[in-house]
Amino acid sequence: MRVTFIRALLWISLLVPAGCGKAGPSSSEIDAAIRIRLAAMGRGAASVQGQRLLQPAVLARFYEGRKGAHAWDGGDAEQIVQSVRDIVQDGLSPADYHLAALERIRDSARARSVPALAADLDILLTDAVAGMMDHTRFGRVRPVTLDSTWNVDPRAGAPPLESTLARIVEAGSPRQAIEERKPTHFIYLGLKRALAQLREVPAPGWPRVPAGKTIRPGAGDPRIPTIRARLAATGELQGAPGSSTAYDPELRKAVELFQARHRLNPDGVIDKDMIDALNVSAAARADQVRVNMERARWILPGLGDEFLLVNLPAYKAYLIRGGRNVWETRTQVGDEGKQTPSFRATLRTIVFNPDWTVPPMILRDEVSKGMRAGKNYIAQKGLVVTDKNGQEVDPTSVDWDQADAGDFPFTVQQPPGPDNALGKVKFLFPNPYSIYLHDTPSKGSFEAEKRTFSHGCIRIERPLGLAGLLLEGQDSWGDAKIQDAVANGATQNVDLTHPIPVVIVYWTVSVGSSGEVRYMRDIYGLDNRVLAALCARR
Repeated sequence: MRVTFIRALLWISLLVPAGCGKAGPSSSEIDAAIRIRLAAMGRGAASVQGQRLLQPAVLARFYEGRKGAHAWDGGDAEQIVQSVRDIVQDGLSPADYHLAALERIRDSARARSVPALAADLDILLTDAVAGMMDHTRFGRVRPVTLDSTWNVDPRAGAPPLESTLARIVEAGSPRQAIEERKPTHFIYLGLKRALAQLREVPAPGWPRVPAGKTIRPGAGDPRIPTIRARLAATGELQGAPGSSTAYDPELRKAVELFQARHRLNPDGVIDKDMIDALNVSAAARADQVRVNMERARWILPGLGDEFLLVNLPAYKAYLIRGGRNVWETRTQVGDEGKQTPSFRATLRTIVFNPDWTVPPMILRDEVSKGMRAGKNYIAQKGLVVTDKNGQEVDPTSVDWDQADAGDFPFTVQQPPGPDNALGKVKFLFPNPYSIYLHDTPSKGSFEAEKRTFSHGCIRIERPLGLAGLLLEGQDSWGDAKIQDAVANGATQNVDLTHPIPVVIVYWTVSVGSSGEVRYMRDIYGLDNRVLAALCARR
């Protein structure tokens, strides 16, 4: 009772203009005005002072639980307004959380003793907190509105937002309580630091490198001083950049570090790809980080301590256990015309020596075309054609024009073997897109810088190592048994005793466990759609 009384006194003191002896509205007057507003909201008026409410349903439940009592007193308003200003640190816009209206109504409420103003301020403060909590923890954009394949709902299983609001109201400092409830995963915090650093780059930004011929180590070029200054601006080159036009060993070390940080081949060669990466402005990089902070918010809340993560633009797969990266490998993913989708599933089965059933798209676009052209694609690839009864048929007896139809009566498969498209092992996680991880005989393709080679499935470079980790502690599976299973040549399905989540993400900026930030090319051209949705006014 004493705390409530003190909070009421503080609230009244906030509303009394300087030098005026007239008291502000009482708590009961403010509460009555709030209940009037709530009644109007119940009739469909989901706005206050011209501000469209972000979470009207949450507000209704929140104030209903308080029987219409106001939530904020005294200095709470200024703390929350400051939290709204600080939301830029999370890559979000203060304007989306009523900043201008909050400042205006706060000042009006100080100058005028009007219960309705105090009520409007209380409701908008609550809505701003609700919006910030929802958006910083789960994302401002609903990813399914951008990608129909997305099937992860970070809000699933989360406590009701009104409960979070209640705990923030009860805290001694709203601003501190808001900060404490933002994401704390190392990936999110690393992105947040990167955003702050990029925004500190003074105008007009870092130097732009002119286009020109490829520069190799040991050569000379008039652009070298500009390249030195550019690399010094982002910390790859230590010390003063200097004016030398020679490509010396010190510069090569800086170039290779920049290449590694931008997922370029770290060969020290300054080619067009590297110059393009050097010339991405600090503002554009900041937007790229903002996009990936949003993507992180979609993913991180639902992740436990063990999962398999595939980052498509990085061409990498990672096994995380106990919050640590215990295994990683290079990948090959779908090309631009057959993009690998982003989604979440559960890895349940490992298949040694898999056969490969040719999917309809490849059957139509490659097999049937090759057969119609007289190239005998079936024989070249070691494929087998069977009818609906599983009986092998002569491929020359098949009308391959029918392969374009949906009722093609034959199945085309590739038996297990050294040339099988799936290699020695595949990993199954049931999903509507027929996507899985698998080995490949095309090992040399992992050396390529850009690895969009598949028809959508994900090829991994070191699949047996992953199989060993996933089967660790299960029955008698170990390296020797895995090698025996592969050498046997027969197809063998092994169900995992402990299935694990698989999350396929599209992150063009990533953060390693030691905090290093890496930038990737937007291989499918998806960043701008997220940025536009993130910046769209609501």
